[in-house]
Amino acid sequence: MLQDRKTADRSDASEEKKYKMRLSIALKAAKICIFEVDLVRQLYTFFENSEDIFGVPGEKILRDVQPFSNLSPSEYQKAVSEYFSHPDDAVVIGQAFRAIFEGKTTSYNARMRAAGSDYIWCKIDVTPIVENNAPVKMIGVITDITEMKAKADRLEQAVKLDRFTGLYDKNNAIDLVRQSLLQKPDQRHALILVDIDNFKQFNDLYGHTIGDSVIRLVADTLKKSFRKTDIVGRFGGDEFILFIENIPGAVWLEEKLQKLVRCEGGGRYCTTSIGVSVFPRDGKDFPSLFEKADKALYRSKLTRGTYTFFGNCDA
Repeated sequence: MLQDRKTADRSDASEEKKYKMRLSIALKAAKICIFEVDLVRQLYTFFENSEDIFGVPGEKILRDVQPFSNLSPSEYQKAVSEYFSHPDDAVVIGQAFRAIFEGKTTSYNARMRAAGSDYIWCKIDVTPIVENNAPVKMIGVITDITEMKAKADRLEQAVKLDRFTGLYDKNNAIDLVRQSLLQKPDQRHALILVDIDNFKQFNDLYGHTIGDSVIRLVADTLKKSFRKTDIVGRFGGDEFILFIENIPGAVWLEEKLQKLVRCEGGGRYCTTSIGVSVFPRDGKDFPSLFEKADKALYRSKLTRGTYTFFGNCDA
């Protein structure tokens, strides 16, 4: 009888081992990890396949977060959020916590890490286990969606671009400028309008193919001349709009503008006329900045191949 029990125990242990092995293979194949939290004790009790998501063993994560169980509920939530999630995703994390404590299943996307690893984009699906009308545990699944998010971002970005030049189109450029003005009101910015001089002559004398190449030349020059944080857009036809965030200095900006008044490359060249307004000196919103830059541009067009700051013209 005792021998039969030992044999059964060994059989159960073998089956459990096989189950865990199959689970591990399935999690690795799907690039997901599973975790469990005892909500009553504020204690993570299970973290499987975290190595494939964060490059950190689940045992280490459990050890790291174990001391959080001694904190108050609000401090616990803060500590867990700081350990796992990006600060800019605090709102979505807070919403997820509220949903769980209301006994609701929730799904959300956020930048996650563990034990100081790099942040990656993840999809988190969490289900509470409710007893006596109160959530006592939650089980979550974390999926690495970094590649999916990057692809979605590229597609979203492509929709905002002018297909011909690869710059932002007019509407999206304006929207981005408005957002920047709201988000960074304490910095000095520049709104710049650029027109290609005598562009109609390029088309009339040499044909639209040459005219198109000149537009691309100016677009490429603009992209190469400024930082990735700056906003560069095609306003329409041969007109371009730029928004230079947090100008490093007047000398820096004028050196950049000087290089734009003559664009050259691929055996072609053209000159441009440029008008500049400065935030907040010349205006505190997009319409007023655009109006001042447009007046400065008009002054530059009188001579062509130059740039003018609104503060330096008689308008």
